[in-house]
Amino acid sequence: MTLIKQELISEGKTKRMWYTNDPRLAIAESYDDAMMYHGKRKLYFDGKGALANDINAILMQVLEENNIPTAFVRKFSDNSAVVKLAEMLPIEVVVRNYSAGTMPERLGLEYHKKLKSPVLEFCYKNDELGDPFINEYHAYAMELCTQEEMSTMCYNAMRINKVLSDLMREVDVIVADFKVEFGRVNKRLVVADEISPNVARFWDKNTLRRMDNEGKNPELEYQRLLALLRQVTHY
Repeated sequence: MTLIKQELISEGKTKRMWYTNDPRLAIAESYDDAMMYHGKRKLYFDGKGALANDINAILMQVLEENNIPTAFVRKFSDNSAVVKLAEMLPIEVVVRNYSAGTMPERLGLEYHKKLKSPVLEFCYKNDELGDPFINEYHAYAMELCTQEEMSTMCYNAMRINKVLSDLMREVDVIVADFKVEFGRVNKRLVVADEISPNVARFWDKNTLRRMDNEGKNPELEYQRLLALLRQVTHY
Protein backbone atom coordinates (compact mmCIF):
# COMPACT_ATOMS: atom_id res chain seq x y z
CA MET A 1 0.00 0.00 0.00
CA THR A 2 1.32 3.43 -0.95
CA LEU A 3 1.54 5.64 2.12
CA ILE A 4 -0.34 8.94 1.79
CA LYS A 5 0.00 11.92 4.12
CA GLN A 6 -3.36 13.05 5.48
CA GLU A 7 -4.53 15.49 8.18
CA LEU A 8 -2.26 17.20 10.70
CA ILE A 9 -1.91 15.55 14.11
CA SER A 10 0.25 18.11 15.91
CA GLU A 11 2.77 20.88 15.38
CA GLY A 12 5.74 21.23 17.73
CA LYS A 13 8.96 23.22 18.02
CA THR A 14 10.88 21.20 15.44
CA LYS A 15 8.38 19.13 13.46
CA ARG A 16 4.84 18.44 12.34
CA MET A 17 3.12 15.07 12.71
CA TRP A 18 0.64 13.83 10.10
CA TYR A 19 -1.84 10.97 9.99
CA THR A 20 -1.58 8.60 7.01
CA ASN A 21 -3.90 6.19 5.25
CA ASP A 22 -2.39 3.47 7.45
CA PRO A 23 -3.84 3.83 10.97
CA ARG A 24 -0.66 2.35 12.49
CA LEU A 25 1.71 4.87 10.92
CA ALA A 26 2.35 8.62 10.93
CA ILE A 27 4.71 10.95 9.11
CA ALA A 28 7.12 13.16 11.09
CA GLU A 29 8.10 16.22 9.05
CA SER A 30 11.11 18.26 10.26
CA TYR A 31 11.30 22.06 10.01
CA ASP A 32 14.15 24.15 8.63
CA ASP A 33 14.35 26.05 11.95
CA ALA A 34 17.29 25.17 14.19
CA MET A 35 16.24 25.24 17.84
CA MET A 36 18.74 26.56 20.36
CA TYR A 37 18.71 27.13 24.10
CA HIS A 38 15.64 24.96 24.77
CA GLY A 39 13.59 26.63 22.06
CA LYS A 40 14.28 30.20 23.22
CA ARG A 41 16.16 30.99 20.01
CA LYS A 42 15.51 29.97 16.42
CA LEU A 43 17.94 30.11 13.52
CA TYR A 44 16.72 29.26 10.04
CA PHE A 45 18.78 27.70 7.28
CA ASP A 46 17.76 25.89 4.12
CA GLY A 47 18.00 22.13 4.37
CA LYS A 48 18.08 21.91 8.17
CA GLY A 49 15.02 19.64 8.21
CA ALA A 50 16.69 17.20 5.83
CA LEU A 51 19.93 17.18 7.85
CA ALA A 52 18.08 16.56 11.12
CA ASN A 53 16.02 13.84 9.44
CA ASP A 54 19.16 12.07 8.19
CA ILE A 55 20.92 12.29 11.57
CA ASN A 56 17.86 10.98 13.38
CA ALA A 57 17.38 8.14 10.88
CA ILE A 58 20.95 6.95 11.44
CA LEU A 59 20.75 7.16 15.23
CA MET A 60 17.36 5.42 15.42
CA GLN A 61 18.64 2.54 13.33
CA VAL A 62 21.72 2.29 15.56
CA LEU A 63 19.42 2.09 18.60
CA GLU A 64 17.36 -0.64 16.94
CA GLU A 65 20.56 -2.58 16.20
CA ASN A 66 21.24 -2.44 19.94
CA ASN A 67 17.77 -3.79 20.80
CA ILE A 68 16.39 -0.45 21.95
CA PRO A 69 12.87 -0.17 20.50
CA THR A 70 11.96 2.99 18.58
CA ALA A 71 8.99 4.29 16.62
CA PHE A 72 11.16 4.88 13.55
CA VAL A 73 10.22 2.87 10.44
CA ARG A 74 12.00 4.48 7.49
CA LYS A 75 12.67 7.77 5.75
CA PHE A 76 9.70 9.08 3.74
CA SER A 77 11.29 12.08 2.02
CA ASP A 78 14.33 14.31 2.46
CA ASN A 79 12.83 16.02 5.53
CA SER A 80 10.32 13.45 6.80
CA ALA A 81 10.14 9.93 8.18
CA VAL A 82 7.54 7.22 8.61
CA VAL A 83 7.02 6.41 12.28
CA LYS A 84 4.73 4.18 14.27
CA LEU A 85 1.77 6.09 15.65
CA ALA A 86 2.44 6.30 19.39
CA GLU A 87 0.59 7.52 22.45
CA MET A 88 3.17 9.95 23.79
CA LEU A 89 3.96 10.20 27.49
CA PRO A 90 4.09 13.89 28.56
CA ILE A 91 7.54 13.43 30.08
CA GLU A 92 10.92 14.51 28.76
CA VAL A 93 13.82 12.41 30.02
CA VAL A 94 17.07 14.40 30.05
CA VAL A 95 20.38 12.56 30.30
CA ARG A 96 23.37 14.66 31.37
CA ASN A 97 27.02 13.59 31.20
CA TYR A 98 28.44 17.09 31.56
CA SER A 99 27.31 20.21 33.38
CA ALA A 100 25.63 22.36 30.75
CA GLY A 101 22.40 24.15 29.96
CA THR A 102 20.51 25.14 33.11
CA MET A 103 22.41 22.74 35.37
CA PRO A 104 25.36 25.03 36.30
CA GLU A 105 23.04 27.86 37.37
CA ARG A 106 20.60 25.59 39.21
CA LEU A 107 23.22 23.60 41.10
CA GLY A 108 26.22 25.91 41.24
CA LEU A 109 28.37 23.62 39.11
CA GLU A 110 31.21 24.61 36.84
CA TYR A 111 30.15 24.74 33.19
CA HIS A 112 31.60 21.96 30.97
CA LYS A 113 32.39 19.89 34.06
CA LYS A 114 32.25 16.14 33.47
CA LEU A 115 29.85 14.59 35.96
CA LYS A 116 31.04 11.66 38.08
CA SER A 117 28.10 9.63 36.79
CA PRO A 118 25.29 10.30 34.29
CA VAL A 119 22.32 12.21 35.69
CA LEU A 120 18.69 11.65 34.73
CA GLU A 121 16.26 14.56 34.98
CA PHE A 122 12.57 14.70 34.09
CA CYS A 123 10.42 17.52 32.72
CA TYR A 124 6.65 17.70 32.47
CA LYS A 125 6.02 18.34 28.77
CA ASN A 126 3.76 21.39 28.91
CA ASP A 127 4.60 24.49 26.86
CA GLU A 128 2.29 26.75 28.85
CA LEU A 129 4.18 25.90 32.06
CA GLY A 130 7.60 26.01 30.41
CA ASP A 131 8.24 22.25 30.69
CA PRO A 132 8.97 22.33 34.45
CA PHE A 133 11.29 19.88 36.18
CA ILE A 134 9.53 17.05 38.03
CA ASN A 135 10.58 13.88 39.81
CA GLU A 136 9.13 10.39 39.60
CA TYR A 137 6.71 11.05 42.47
CA HIS A 138 5.16 13.95 40.56
CA ALA A 139 4.84 11.65 37.55
CA TYR A 140 2.95 9.02 39.56
CA ALA A 141 0.76 11.55 41.37
CA MET A 142 -0.15 13.30 38.11
CA GLU A 143 -0.73 9.92 36.41
CA LEU A 144 1.74 10.73 33.65
CA CYS A 145 3.10 7.17 33.65
CA THR A 146 3.16 4.01 35.72
CA GLN A 147 6.04 2.93 37.96
CA GLU A 148 6.86 0.18 35.49
CA GLU A 149 6.97 2.69 32.64
CA MET A 150 9.22 5.01 34.64
CA SER A 151 11.61 2.11 35.26
CA THR A 152 11.59 1.25 31.55
CA MET A 153 12.27 4.87 30.55
CA CYS A 154 15.18 5.18 32.99
CA TYR A 155 16.67 1.87 31.92
CA ASN A 156 16.42 2.64 28.21
CA ALA A 157 17.63 6.22 28.63
CA MET A 158 20.82 4.93 30.22
CA ARG A 159 21.21 2.31 27.49
CA ILE A 160 20.75 5.00 24.84
CA ASN A 161 23.38 7.09 26.58
CA LYS A 162 25.91 4.26 26.41
CA VAL A 163 25.17 3.48 22.77
CA LEU A 164 25.40 7.14 21.71
CA SER A 165 28.50 7.83 23.80
CA ASP A 166 30.32 4.77 22.46
CA LEU A 167 29.40 5.65 18.88
CA MET A 168 30.39 9.31 19.13
CA ARG A 169 33.65 8.49 20.87
CA GLU A 170 34.81 6.87 17.63
CA VAL A 171 34.75 10.29 15.94
CA ASP A 172 36.01 12.37 18.90
CA VAL A 173 32.57 13.74 19.77
CA ILE A 174 31.24 13.98 23.32
CA VAL A 175 27.56 13.49 24.16
CA ALA A 176 27.21 16.25 26.76
CA ASP A 177 23.46 15.78 27.20
CA PHE A 178 20.31 14.92 25.31
CA LYS A 179 16.54 14.71 25.70
CA VAL A 180 14.50 11.65 24.82
CA GLU A 181 10.75 11.05 24.76
CA PHE A 182 8.82 7.81 24.87
CA GLY A 183 5.44 6.66 23.62
CA ARG A 184 3.22 3.59 23.83
CA VAL A 185 2.91 1.39 20.76
CA ASN A 186 0.74 -1.67 21.39
CA LYS A 187 1.25 -1.07 25.15
CA ARG A 188 5.03 -1.20 24.71
CA LEU A 189 7.23 1.83 25.38
CA VAL A 190 9.43 2.93 22.48
CA VAL A 191 11.67 5.91 21.77
CA ALA A 192 9.16 8.12 20.00
CA ASP A 193 10.90 11.39 19.21
CA GLU A 194 14.03 12.45 17.40
CA ILE A 195 17.65 12.48 18.54
CA SER A 196 19.54 15.23 16.74
CA PRO A 197 21.22 18.55 17.59
CA ASN A 198 17.66 19.86 18.06
CA VAL A 199 17.52 18.04 21.41
CA ALA A 200 21.14 17.23 22.24
CA ARG A 201 24.51 18.81 22.88
CA PHE A 202 27.25 17.14 20.87
CA TRP A 203 30.66 18.63 21.68
CA ASP A 204 34.00 18.45 19.97
CA LYS A 205 36.22 16.36 22.26
CA ASN A 206 39.16 18.76 22.00
CA THR A 207 37.31 22.04 22.59
CA LEU A 208 34.27 20.95 24.65
CA ARG A 209 32.20 23.19 22.39
CA ARG A 210 29.43 22.57 19.90
CA MET A 211 30.49 22.40 16.27
CA ASP A 212 28.44 25.47 15.32
CA ASN A 213 31.02 28.28 15.63
CA GLU A 214 29.68 29.41 19.03
CA GLY A 215 26.07 29.45 17.84
CA LYS A 216 26.78 31.53 14.75
CA ASN A 217 26.57 28.70 12.24
CA PRO A 218 24.24 25.85 13.30
CA GLU A 219 24.27 24.51 9.74
CA LEU A 220 27.95 23.60 10.20
CA GLU A 221 27.13 21.48 13.27
CA TYR A 222 24.47 19.46 11.46
CA GLN A 223 26.67 18.96 8.40
CA ARG A 224 29.74 17.89 10.39
CA LEU A 225 27.79 15.55 12.65
CA LEU A 226 26.09 13.85 9.72
CA ALA A 227 29.42 13.40 7.90
CA LEU A 228 31.01 11.89 11.02
CA LEU A 229 28.10 9.51 11.57
CA ARG A 230 28.36 8.29 8.00
CA GLN A 231 32.01 7.46 8.64
CA VAL A 232 31.22 5.06 11.48
CA THR A 233 27.90 3.54 10.38
CA HIS A 234 26.71 1.76 7.24
CA TYR A 235 23.72 4.03 6.67
